[in-house]
Amino acid sequence: MDQFLPDQVQMTDAIVSVAFDKAWRFVEKDPLLAHNLKSVLHSRLRTFLESPIRKDERNALNLANEAIRSLRAELARSTEQ
Repeated sequence: MDQFLPDQVQMTDAIVSVAFDKAWRFVEKDPLLAHNLKSVLHSRLRTFLESPIRKDERNALNLANEAIRSLRAELARSTEQ
């Protein structure tokens, strides 16, 4: 199990927070996503943002874009069923 120093944890939290803000500005206006429950979108977006952090991605814009792609793909799959 990886041990994070407090500074690393704070940096990771800050990156996720910035990425969430960037992604949310897009998500809340995206016609394919905005009709979903806000609480569901928040939760899934947060999950997608935290996952790549474990893979050492530190670019907030890349994180935001990947989270949006993942969210759109997940919701598209759920509407196809």
